[in-house]
Amino acid sequence: MPCAAIAPRSAPDSLHPLSGSASASHTRIRALDPVVVDQIAAGEVVERPANVVKELVENAIDAGATRIEILLREGGARRIEIRDNGQGILEEDLLLAVRSHATSKLREPGDLEAVASLGFRGEALASIASVSRLEIVSLPPGQKDAAGLKVDFGRVDGPRAAAGSPGTRIVVEDLFAQLPARLKFLKRASTELSHCTAWVERLALAHEGVGFRLEHEGRQLLEIAADADLDARCASVYGSGLAGRMLPIERESGPLSLCGRIGPPESARRDARRVDLFLNGRWVRDPRLLRAVREGVREFVPIGHYPTLCLALAIPPDRVDVNVHPQKTEVRFRDERLVFGAVLRALQETLASSRWSTRSLGPIGGGDAPSPGGLGTSARSSFPGSLPSTRPGSGSAFPSGSGGADFVRESAPDPDAAPRLPLQSGPETQVVGPVLAVANTFLVREVQGGMEIIDQHALHERVNLEELRRELQQGKVVAQPLLVPSLVDVGRAELDLLVRRAEVFTQLGVEIEAFGETTVAIRTVPARLTRLVPEKLVRDLLAIAEENKTATADRIAEEALHSMACRGAVMAGDRLDADALEGLLKRGAGLPQDRTCAHGRPVRVFLTLEDLEKAFYRRV
Repeated sequence: MPCAAIAPRSAPDSLHPLSGSASASHTRIRALDPVVVDQIAAGEVVERPANVVKELVENAIDAGATRIEILLREGGARRIEIRDNGQGILEEDLLLAVRSHATSKLREPGDLEAVASLGFRGEALASIASVSRLEIVSLPPGQKDAAGLKVDFGRVDGPRAAAGSPGTRIVVEDLFAQLPARLKFLKRASTELSHCTAWVERLALAHEGVGFRLEHEGRQLLEIAADADLDARCASVYGSGLAGRMLPIERESGPLSLCGRIGPPESARRDARRVDLFLNGRWVRDPRLLRAVREGVREFVPIGHYPTLCLALAIPPDRVDVNVHPQKTEVRFRDERLVFGAVLRALQETLASSRWSTRSLGPIGGGDAPSPGGLGTSARSSFPGSLPSTRPGSGSAFPSGSGGADFVRESAPDPDAAPRLPLQSGPETQVVGPVLAVANTFLVREVQGGMEIIDQHALHERVNLEELRRELQQGKVVAQPLLVPSLVDVGRAELDLLVRRAEVFTQLGVEIEAFGETTVAIRTVPARLTRLVPEKLVRDLLAIAEENKTATADRIAEEALHSMACRGAVMAGDRLDADALEGLLKRGAGLPQDRTCAHGRPVRVFLTLEDLEKAFYRRV
């Protein structure tokens, strides 16, 4: 069909106010009604009852309250009541309080450069009042009588004398009741309640010295005393069991200070709902900060998971811009590298020195593990002979001098290599001294109180990473020259990107240089990573360089180390002979961190005798 046949027809002139047609006279520009303006603003500030709770509780905190009560009905859609003992609102200021862009927190344009309060735009009360029935009753200190004001979907009634206790009480009813288009997007009461609860919990975590009580339909959901410390607040929010295992985070980095708690690796989740980040008391959800969190815990939790984390950042207000998003959850930092680097290092240092970095069972390569009685022969008798590699170009799984020998990936197990066991075993089960190798992937050993299962690839990856880091700290990674440089074809832009990062890669033992306009030559690789395939290495380094174009050299180096440690490790299904296995376990002894691999996957899993007894129904 010709394109002209499907081209959209022009709209009538009456629909084009700028066409100059006389029929467009009814579309002249005019100022909107103030109530409509506030309702439009409310679309950005108030999406659901939880936003009302957030804004009103933040106002109470800014007013110096030390006790805040939140009472909800039907998840907040029917009624929200906030009571506080703050400084209150003067009667003559009540009308201004519900007017757009009227606030007590800013005086002049320069104040926006250093916002220290949670609220500052003067939008919240006006927006809420335009989409609900709002009542304010306030009694400031030193005043004899309270005053009140009502607003019915933008229509103001008052102010007038009212009965009230010191502080402020705000009631919001029938949210969006006169705006069906907004009302239909509200979820079930239980869903809306969960969002309201989340905001109260966040604010309670960040503001020590303020007490909180949350009720729904007369039932108390949360009670935190004003004198509760951070540990007590974490217990109320995350549960006492988890809070008791959280570790403290304390760090000072120039003008930035960090304080918080982080939960154990097993509490990690696929979503970030338990990551609570605060900036000067403000809960923020900044994607760059979340990335810093992921990088900081990447070696302790599985890929794509987030820890349970409560982290408060304190920085001079003039070093951050909070006037970015209507809901004030996104921020911009004057010095992003300082902030993100401090978050990353605080998490890394806290976890690296924690009890979670290694199991309490002792080092992997330790000789104190008892041998499974009657289940195996000696390490040598488990393997009738050496196992030469059958793959072209593959070398030893371990560098010379490390006690390693060759390995071979098998598509099917060698029946002649099966050990002689008192009980019938599967064809892919081997015993090597005190270690049982299952499916050429998992290493099983008896330890005090149960059994431990080790993933050979994850262990070797962690060993590689720690050894490469140690070499880098001593100057540079030891390199092994290739007899014949490996040539890899790349695009012109890719070649330029690799060459610009060549100095960083050289420090890592990978010497690369341009070989023509679209070819890169690899002349050396890390000496201890004999399994590296140069072509795959180039692709990995190229991906790292492209994803981190503006990153520092240290950042590039760390990413490359993770990739090389994985590429240079034995894989699941790679069969290790006795010497290779012994060498791996010895190198795994005394690691600073042997709980996870470079990507956060577990290196070792421990099953207690109780776990085994339950599995066989010996214990109920």
